[in-house]
Amino acid sequence: MKFNELSISSEMLKAIDEMGYEDCTYIQEKTIPLILEGKDIIGQSQTGTGKTAAYGIPLIENLQKLERRIPQVLILTPTRELTLQVTNELRKFAKYKEGIRIVSIYGGEPISSQIRDLKGGVDIIVGTPGRVMDHMERKTLRFSDLKAFVLDEADEMLKLGFKEDIEEILKSLPSEKQFLLFSATMPREILNITDEYLNSPIHIKTAQKEMTVNAIQQVAYEVSQGSKTDTLVQLLEFYRPDSCMIFCNTKKMVDDVAALLGSKGYNSAAIHGDLKQEMRTIVMDRFKQKKLNILVCTDVAARGIDIDDLDIVFNYDVPQEIEYYVHRIGRTGRAGKEGLSITLITPRQRNILTVLERLTKASIAKKNLPTLAEIQAVRFTHLTQDVMNSLQKNDIPVEIKALTEKLVDSGLSPIELAQALLFKMVGKDIFTEIKEPINAVKRAKRVATATVQMDVGRKHNVAPAHIVSAIAEATGISGADIGKIRISEHNTTVEVPLEFLEDVLRIMNEGTIKGYKIKAFELKNPSAEPKRRYQNDSHGSYPNKHSFKTRHGKTD
Repeated sequence: MKFNELSISSEMLKAIDEMGYEDCTYIQEKTIPLILEGKDIIGQSQTGTGKTAAYGIPLIENLQKLERRIPQVLILTPTRELTLQVTNELRKFAKYKEGIRIVSIYGGEPISSQIRDLKGGVDIIVGTPGRVMDHMERKTLRFSDLKAFVLDEADEMLKLGFKEDIEEILKSLPSEKQFLLFSATMPREILNITDEYLNSPIHIKTAQKEMTVNAIQQVAYEVSQGSKTDTLVQLLEFYRPDSCMIFCNTKKMVDDVAALLGSKGYNSAAIHGDLKQEMRTIVMDRFKQKKLNILVCTDVAARGIDIDDLDIVFNYDVPQEIEYYVHRIGRTGRAGKEGLSITLITPRQRNILTVLERLTKASIAKKNLPTLAEIQAVRFTHLTQDVMNSLQKNDIPVEIKALTEKLVDSGLSPIELAQALLFKMVGKDIFTEIKEPINAVKRAKRVATATVQMDVGRKHNVAPAHIVSAIAEATGISGADIGKIRISEHNTTVEVPLEFLEDVLRIMNEGTIKGYKIKAFELKNPSAEPKRRYQNDSHGSYPNKHSFKTRHGKTD
């Protein structure tokens, strides 16, 4: 369906045409007419399916001309980046609608300037839950005449711990209002919100055909957990992307990977929820301006990043909720270009590829790691291109030409001179830094493990899923790499890779599981473990596919 077939105004059609849109996506075609009618909607859609337009166009169309300008629409988003993205897009849609004012409010900026904006009158507010709550407490925001409420990226807001804020905001809104909820996934907590607050909602789920990734080549490399960083460097050297994103599951892993790449001279930066807002803005601006070519990030921090020309998306970790895989790889292969996604999997994650192929309706090529000779060949090719480009530009200074002639006159042959200068230019790294890769499928060495005991068990309704999720989030290791879990009435023991023991103990002792403050320590004598046993062996299953939730910490 085309936009001009919908019951929308000529002013809106003009704005849509200027933005280059012609055909509706599935979510837009199904939701716009219903929202225009005032229906409550549950929209289940992935990133890139046009959900901002799906709710933004009809809400702008439905705005009423009131005697005094007060908020008619409130849109909640999980991050500053998404708030700004939604605000900018709505302003484009409202370009030819006279007098419509859209204001964004979010943390990390002076609240005084936002108060001035609100005092000037506003029709639509786009904001993050925390800052909306701040304004409500200051009485600078009132919603007595609110007509519509949008909860955008609902699953991400719950994951970030905004559940209580959302409920407080909902209690302050008029009972008679239109409620639109959009989410990529529908965990139980979101369904609870829909049951309590929405009025006979219509559930629209993105058509499966929009979740395909035909323009993206999907590749997987099998490696051991301990060799992931070396493998990542090898692949960066082999593919040489001009612009790429590397996704990790935890903030700690983002920092570790970014630090490693920085130490090796890569033009990279990290972005995650702990980064101050000013720094996040600087990093994003540099990345968009191509002053950075590698961005290491978590899923939530990447929300709202609108980049159309990424060469590669790297899944350093397989996402803990497989639906996020589509979010990630959908950031390449945009704007009519071909894209590439590369996923690093451990041997025990092999069967996850089948799940991902079924999700994306596309095959994932499992490749062997490039050999040392292949990586060196790529480096030589780039070096040759650099030399040829310099010669073609003919911008070699006269002083360099004179020095070259002097060296030749001293007895050096042109070949000897070229060899010496090239070696001086590249050093030994081109030959020694990259080691011959070892594919994980051939690796027989067993990873050393340690046993951790914690004082929660069956009495506390703790299941293996909670333990796997907590440890995976804390360390960034895959749930499939966590060993045996044994749960008794009052205690639980779990085998973890020895290299992550310190991190596991620290995180466990700082946080909670199922709301219980726990104590964790290394068990030196595992033979005295509880009797009830759970073997954390996925056998093709995906450890976190049921969206387990813990309160000890957040992945972003």
